[in-house]
Amino acid sequence: MKLFFISFFFFLCFKLNSAEFQTIEAKPGQTLWEISQIYLKDPRKWDEIIKYNNLPPDPYQPLTGKKLKVPVNLIKEEYRAAHFEKINGDVRVRAVGKSEWDEGVKVKALFKGDTVRTNANSYADVRFYTGQILNLFSNSMVILKPPETKDTDIRLLSGQVRAKDTSIITVSAKITPKTKNTELAAKIKEDLSTVVQVYKGEAEVEAKGEKVSLKEGFATEVKLNSVPSAPSKMPDIIQEVKSQKIDFNVQKNVISVKYADAKTDDVEVGDQSKAKNLKLTNNVNIDLSKAVSGYRIQVAKDKEFKNIVLDRKFDVFKNLNLSNYVPKGKYYFRISYIDLIEFEGEFTEPKEVVIE
Repeated sequence: MKLFFISFFFFLCFKLNSAEFQTIEAKPGQTLWEISQIYLKDPRKWDEIIKYNNLPPDPYQPLTGKKLKVPVNLIKEEYRAAHFEKINGDVRVRAVGKSEWDEGVKVKALFKGDTVRTNANSYADVRFYTGQILNLFSNSMVILKPPETKDTDIRLLSGQVRAKDTSIITVSAKITPKTKNTELAAKIKEDLSTVVQVYKGEAEVEAKGEKVSLKEGFATEVKLNSVPSAPSKMPDIIQEVKSQKIDFNVQKNVISVKYADAKTDDVEVGDQSKAKNLKLTNNVNIDLSKAVSGYRIQVAKDKEFKNIVLDRKFDVFKNLNLSNYVPKGKYYFRISYIDLIEFEGEFTEPKEVVIE
């Protein structure tokens, strides 16, 4: 019997620690009873909140300003929050029902119907209460959990996103993951057509009553008021490097950029172990794989890239002399790739560079 109670105690602790919580802050004069009526799917379960908070068993006691831990599965869908995992640059949020845009860095929680916008040279990661991560690239706009639809995680209005286990609708297509842990990307082009790529798992793309199934490594394009194109195979190298991240080495005055696992030509090796700053006086040679159509380089005066002095896209095989674009001085730079169907990958981590 003693062993049973010990086992039950540890089981209970595990359940408490493994539960997914959301913080709700009580407004002036609000009681636990009122909070339950507003936020809980079943208001009668107000006593569940007591289990996770240091509260007296009185549902009518005012809790003004108190922050309550509430299990997410008890909360109504419209009050379940997402939050920013990462913000880079100028990211804005327009709360549902409002007209003004707030700075993303000042927004603590995102809710059903909120619109998120990334401006030029900006990027954001959004984490849903389910654990899903949404990568929102520059010049993009999405509505989270659009209220007018069912079983849709985001409405992509412009730009491009990468996501896991996330259903997406655009002006021309509906995208639905069909297997667990499906990783996909969607982009709206200037002509309002939608391009979809599947990096892992399987997704269904629907438009004008027609559906196509995209397995791992395939892509499709849906033009406005048209059916999805037949699935086309993505370049093998992109499948080998599903993270879409760039590796690069700095040796002497040369930056060698490549995918991890990609085969590239060797470059002369220089000893940089004692160098505090990277010095670029000549050309920056970019060597990307055949699966990439170009690359984008940004140079800024600050590590946060708020003061950008260079932001340009270049062809794969074009040599870049930074001194032709920025004056002498100390900067930070980062690089992203652009693949064959014009998707842009994530930026590399900022590196310091000195132009002489």
